[in-house]
Amino acid sequence: MSAILENLNPEQLAAVTLPHESALILAGAGSGKTRVLTTRIVWLIQTGQV
Repeated sequence: MSAILENLNPEQLAAVTLPHESALILAGAGSGKTRVLTTRIVWLIQTGQV
């Protein structure tokens, strides 16, 4: 597993590794939305999907 994915919980990991398509991330304050979105950008670039 990529080092960028190591600190994500299962729900965050599922959101980060969605196929290259639009995604809606809904969650409460402090749940890690910004981490998910920034990690998703890095993951999409690293996997050549962007």
